[in-house]
Amino acid sequence: MIVLIGYGNPLRRDDGAGPVLARMVEAWGGRDDMTVLTPHQLVPELAEDLAASGVTAVVFLDAAVNDREGGGMVAIRPVDGEQASPLFGHHFSPGDLLQYVQLLRGTALPAWQITIPGNDFGYGEGFSRFAEQNLAAAFAALQTFLCHIPRQTPG
Repeated sequence: MIVLIGYGNPLRRDDGAGPVLARMVEAWGGRDDMTVLTPHQLVPELAEDLAASGVTAVVFLDAAVNDREGGGMVAIRPVDGEQASPLFGHHFSPGDLLQYVQLLRGTALPAWQITIPGNDFGYGEGFSRFAEQNLAAAFAALQTFLCHIPRQTPG
């Protein structure tokens, strides 16, 4: 089973793109071996869900501040526990979560992160036009990407 985790705060405008993308993919229903989670932020407790038997991959969906690194484009990147930050505080990264998952599973979990560029993270609801365009592009990219993740039986 593939787990999609769309996280972000819908009351901080473009930051809510991750959960919206997750719900779009869930409504699309392109895979029957997929489950969707939409927390406001990543927390250590999610490691238990990801370490469950039957989980074969995880895809993190999150908004990103439009910066030079992403070039203002939707990006799909692999993530592993080696990318974890050494500090454990209020913000928990995908790499931090994957380290916990690996401790519980005993093996690494294949993981990717899809970032949706935005430029308005102020208080409020709704998306900037820039984020709306990137949300549509992320949906198309994610549909294709999910079709290329092989169906696996957990080992």
